[in-house]
Amino acid sequence: MFGYTKAFVPNLRFREYDKYKAYYCGVCKTMGKLLGQGSRLSLTYEAATLAMLVDYCSFEGEVPLKKGRCSVHPGHSHPYFYGTPGIVYASRVNILLSGLAAEDNVSDKHSFKSRAALTVWKKGVKRAAASYPELYEYIKQNLSELHELEKSGCTDVDDFTAPFGRILGRIFTVDGLMSEMYSEVLARLGIALGQWIMLIDALDDRGSDRKHGNYNIYNVLLGDRPAGKEEEIVRVRCLIEAENCWQELKRLRLIAGREPDGDTEGFMDNLFSEGLPYIDRTVNEKACAAWQKSGAGEAEEHNGSL
Repeated sequence: MFGYTKAFVPNLRFREYDKYKAYYCGVCKTMGKLLGQGSRLSLTYEAATLAMLVDYCSFEGEVPLKKGRCSVHPGHSHPYFYGTPGIVYASRVNILLSGLAAEDNVSDKHSFKSRAALTVWKKGVKRAAASYPELYEYIKQNLSELHELEKSGCTDVDDFTAPFGRILGRIFTVDGLMSEMYSEVLARLGIALGQWIMLIDALDDRGSDRKHGNYNIYNVLLGDRPAGKEEEIVRVRCLIEAENCWQELKRLRLIAGREPDGDTEGFMDNLFSEGLPYIDRTVNEKACAAWQKSGAGEAEEHNGSL
């Protein structure tokens, strides 16, 4: 359910993309330092985005910058941010989400890949849970609720997306790290983003879930029919709400008398107005193409012509 929060890179300025990469690498480096090197394998795009948003709303001054090498890019050093509240928080939250999601996959789908990942991430999850015990239990409780909804064959989109929406809403609230005026808006942003992620992940996995007999909200509701405009509208509403929340965060920053952060704002503008809609269109087109290739589309067209 991770990996969909991407900007549309061709339309980013170099400075904006460089800042995002420095955050991404900073979260990765911090995970290795605080949670063990194995935890770095769980890094997601969502964690880097969360780190940027938290620091945008709460961090004053220049973000500390270092240069260093890593095992993925050993040939040259590259810049990365470190030590900010957003980076530390996102590092710990990332391993909590990834670890608990892997646990769910092991119990639900008996995934060998997830079982292997849990072995590597066990120490990191334990350390992060010790830092945020209430958040850990909250995530665990809502993932358990989501698991039960899937087992029961849930047919309500709102019910299906609610648990993960609540998880990201709570995570984005970032208790104690920033002013309440930001927290309320960030919570709404997290809810909308979490709901969209659940739906786009389900759309992306339709074929695989059908093949392996796993639950999928779209397969339950649509059978062999492709997702259409009605389903797209639900996802687009989530994206519109997320973008509106981002624009509200920018206004709140100005009201608070803080200087604009052009690079972060440029990246987030791109993410919410171009990147996420592009991902939505791409996944939808891929799902429709797979549906046609499977022969279901030809069958439906043939039946409709009788």
